[in-house]
Amino acid sequence: MLKWKLMLTTLPVVAAVTAVKVGLEFGAGWSGAVDFSDVGVVVTAGVFLTGFLLAGTIADYKEAEKLPSQIATTLEVLEEILVLATSNRPALNVVELRKSLLSLTDTIIDWFYTRKTSAVVFEAMADFNLVLQSLEKNGAGPYASRGVPQLANLRSNVSRADVIKRTSFLPPAYALLETVLALVVGLILAAKYKSLLAEFVLVPVLTLIYVYMLRLIRDVDDPFDYSPDGKQRGGAEVEMFPIIEYRERLAKRVG
Repeated sequence: MLKWKLMLTTLPVVAAVTAVKVGLEFGAGWSGAVDFSDVGVVVTAGVFLTGFLLAGTIADYKEAEKLPSQIATTLEVLEEILVLATSNRPALNVVELRKSLLSLTDTIIDWFYTRKTSAVVFEAMADFNLVLQSLEKNGAGPYASRGVPQLANLRSNVSRADVIKRTSFLPPAYALLETVLALVVGLILAAKYKSLLAEFVLVPVLTLIYVYMLRLIRDVDDPFDYSPDGKQRGGAEVEMFPIIEYRERLAKRVG
């Protein structure tokens, strides 16, 4: 059902534009002012611009798809380092170390689900550095040294996800696309068609394509659009299951 969400929420706009055309045709008796063939240039320009924006947002989306698995992998490597560091070191409690990592994992998940701010998640990663310092103090310096680059990788991946979450792809291009979309809709309403069948097929179909593609591009441009309850707000969000499933494994090991 999720894959149809964007389509179903676009249909009311299509119905509204079609209703306007019906009103103009049968209510006002106005069949149009320009031939549909003259509208082709604007329609083609809209197709080109839509393709340009979609290509750009897809590139960021494909990068965003990798981030949850990379974050989960880094967290699990950190856990393995912590476990190895406790070998023959009674002062280091593996359960407590895992609890610290579990707390960091929960903070990252809460951040993705907009339950916590970016400042909180970066502070949590800075606090985890104290855990690595405790390894150093208790004779596990080599493991602490191995943990620091992994923490840096984690911070880098979270920072990249933060940039993707908080920025959009070329806002001026969006402005141009929205203008072209308004022109296309206005022109197909003002166009004359060779038959009623062509008129009431082309008007809803073209409206559906352009409005749907604009909304799809906006959806793809924000691949981490989750609500606090963990539900996807759009229909093209990157899945969080690598981090969620790792969190479940870690919680079992904590006991």
